[in-house]
Amino acid sequence: MRRGPVDAAHGPEPIAVLHVDDEPGFGELVAYHLERENGRFDVTTATSVEEGLARLDETRYDCIVSDYDMPRRNGLDFLAAVREDAPDLPFVLFTGKGSEEVASEAISTGVTEYLQKETGTGQYAVLANRVENAVEQYRATAAFEASQRRLSLFVEQSPLGVLEYDEDFEIVRVNEVGQEILGYAEDELLGESWDLLVSEESYDDVDSVTTDLAQQVGGHRSVDENVRKDGERIVCEWHNRIVTDDDGDVVSIVSLFQDVTERTAREAELEQYRAYLEGSTDIITVLDEAGRIQYQSPSVTRILGYGEDELVGENGFEIVHPEDRESTWAAFERILTGEEDRVSHEARLRTADDEWRWIEIRGTDYRDNPDIGGIVVNSRDINERREREQALRRTTARLQSLFDESPDMVDIHDADGRIVEANPRLCELTGYSKAELTGMHVWELDETIDPEEATGVWAEMDETAQTKMEGRYRREDGSTFPVEIHIRRHTVDGEPRFIVISRDISDRKQRERQLEQFASVVSHDLRNPLGVAKGRTDLVREECDSDHLDGIENAHARMETLVDDLLMLAREGKQVSQTEVVDLAVLAEGCWQTVHTADATLQVVTDRRIHADRSRLKQLLENLFRNAVEHGSTTSRGASRPGDTVEDGGPEVTVTVGDLSDGDGFYVADDGPGIPGADRDQVFEAGFSTAHDGTGFGLSIVERIATAHGWTVGLRDGEGGACIEIGGVDLER
Repeated sequence: MRRGPVDAAHGPEPIAVLHVDDEPGFGELVAYHLERENGRFDVTTATSVEEGLARLDETRYDCIVSDYDMPRRNGLDFLAAVREDAPDLPFVLFTGKGSEEVASEAISTGVTEYLQKETGTGQYAVLANRVENAVEQYRATAAFEASQRRLSLFVEQSPLGVLEYDEDFEIVRVNEVGQEILGYAEDELLGESWDLLVSEESYDDVDSVTTDLAQQVGGHRSVDENVRKDGERIVCEWHNRIVTDDDGDVVSIVSLFQDVTERTAREAELEQYRAYLEGSTDIITVLDEAGRIQYQSPSVTRILGYGEDELVGENGFEIVHPEDRESTWAAFERILTGEEDRVSHEARLRTADDEWRWIEIRGTDYRDNPDIGGIVVNSRDINERREREQALRRTTARLQSLFDESPDMVDIHDADGRIVEANPRLCELTGYSKAELTGMHVWELDETIDPEEATGVWAEMDETAQTKMEGRYRREDGSTFPVEIHIRRHTVDGEPRFIVISRDISDRKQRERQLEQFASVVSHDLRNPLGVAKGRTDLVREECDSDHLDGIENAHARMETLVDDLLMLAREGKQVSQTEVVDLAVLAEGCWQTVHTADATLQVVTDRRIHADRSRLKQLLENLFRNAVEHGSTTSRGASRPGDTVEDGGPEVTVTVGDLSDGDGFYVADDGPGIPGADRDQVFEAGFSTAHDGTGFGLSIVERIATAHGWTVGLRDGEGGACIEIGGVDLER
C-alpha cells in the first residue's frame, strides 16, 4: 500500500482524498463539495471496501473518507484493513448510521475523525475542515519523524564524532566514532557535562562557546585540547550548532568533532607536493572529510579571485551555489563512503566578486596516502562552455517556438515513416490530437504515399537536398485536402530524421482547375473557328487574288500565336511538385539550339546544378532567349518563334547565362539596347510588349514559371542591355 504526503514543489501541497460510499450519487456529491470547499483537494471515489483497497494499492492518498453501512464489508472493516498497513493514515468515518457502539469501535480501531451525515450543504464545510486538519497534523508528524530519523542516521553514520546535548548541556547521545575518539562508552557519558572532556587549558574557550550557544548565537568552530578516559590528551576540532524547531525552541545541541592531533604532521608532509600543485593551471584543492579546505593552489586567484590562503580552513561547500550544494555534497559523500574512488561533477562556485562561475570538479580519494590524507579536488573553469550550452538551449527554445507557432503544418518522422513530433497547426488542420499523430505512419496521413517507394526515397536523400512534392492528407473525419510538401533530412543523435513542412493548397488547386477550364475553352472554342477562318481564306485565295488576303493570313497567324501563349500562360502557373537536379549550362545550350537566334551568340558562364522541373525550366530559358534576340537588335522585328526571322540591320547580339554573385540563382543577359526606363515596371505584365508585333506574354510566362518553382524574378538595374535575374533557386550543394 502506497501512502504518505504528496510532495509539491511550489505552493500549498495538494491533498489526495479517497472517498468510499456504496451510493455512487452521494459519492460524486461529496467529491464535488469537497473540491469546491478546498482547491487543494483531489477526490477519488469508490463504491465498496474492495474497490477502495484496490485503489490504495495503486495510488497514494493523504486521507480516507468512508461510509459505515455498506454491503459485504462495512466502514469499520475497511478501517481495520487500512490500519494493518497504514496505522497513522488519516481516516474519517462519515456515516449516516451513528451510534455510541459504532463510534466506540471506530475509536478503538484507530479512526481519526467520526462525523455523522446531515442534511444541507453545511456539513461539507465541516468535513473539509476535518480532513484538512487531519492531513496537516499527519504530515507534520511524518515530517518530524523523518527529521528525527535523518538526524539519528546522521549521528550513527557520520564519519565524525558526534555529541548531542540537551538545552542544559548534558550529554544525551554519543556515536560510535565519538566513543572511539574519547575512549568512553556512551552510558558513561550520558548525563555528564562537557567539562569532563576538556583540559584546564581549553576550559575558558569552551565555556565561551557554550555561553554563545546557550544564547543561540549561530554555530561555532573551535580547536581544543580534550582528555580521553585513559588520561591521554588529544587535540580535537569541534563544530557546534543549535538545532531548533519551527517555533524557535531548542530541540538539540549537536557537536561534530574529530581528533586532529596528527593533522599538523600531515600538513607538513603536504608541503612536498606544493611545487606540483602550484604549477597547475586548474585549482587544486585538498579537503578533509568534513569538506574543509586544507590547501588551495595559486590558480584560485586567477579563476575565482580569492587569495591563495583566503579559503583555507573554511568549508568548501559554502562557496557552492545553493542550488548545486546538495548534489555536490552527494558526490563528495560517494567518496567518503567508499562507493567511488573518484567522482566528476559540475557546479557553480562563488567568486571573490560575489559572482558565480561554472566549474568542473573532479575529486579523488587520497585519504589513505600519508602524504595527503584527504580528498584532492581538481577544479577547471568551464564557464564559457556552459554559457555556450545555455545559448544553445535558448536557440533550441526559439526553434521550438517557431515549430509550435508555424502557420504551416510541420511534422518530423523517422526512417521507418513513423511520426515522432507534430506541431499544433498539423493537429488543427487534420483534426488529430498530437498523441494520435505520434507513432502514426506518414502514409496513414498522406494517402498518396507508397510506403516502399517512400522509404527508398528517404534512404537516398542527403542533408543538402530538399524534396518537394504534392500529396493529399486525410483528416480524422475521413475527408481529405491537397497539400504541398517540402522534406529535408537531418541527423539527430546519429539517427536520420525527416522534417516535413506542408501547406494546404486547396485554394491553389481551385485556381488551377479554373485555369484548366480557361485553357480548355481557349483551346477548343477559339482554335476551331480560327481553323475554319484559315481554311476559308485558302478557298478564297483559290477563287480570287486580293492584297487583303495577306493581311488576313497575318492576322490569323497572330491570333494563333496569342492562343498558344495564352494556353502556356495558364498552364505554366501551376505549382511545381516534382523537381530533379538539372545541369544549367547543358540545358541552356540545348535550348539555344531550338530557338531561332539569327546571328546572335550564346555565352554560358555557369557550372551550377539546380533543383527544377526540367521541362518548365526549358520553357523559361527558351522564352528568355527569344526575348533577348527579339529585343536585342536595334531593328528588332519579330523572331519570337522557331521559323520566324530577324531582319538584319543592327549589331549582333550576345546572350549570357551566368550566376548571381550575391545569392542563389542565375541570370540571362544581352548586350542590346536594353529596356527603356519608362517600360521597366511593366515588362512582366501579361500583354505588354515593346515590339510592334510581339504578343507581350513571353516575360509573363517566365515569371509564372519562376513563381511556380518558388523563385523570384526581376530586372537588374543598370546601364547596357537587358538582364533578367532568377533568385531563390535551390542549388545542389
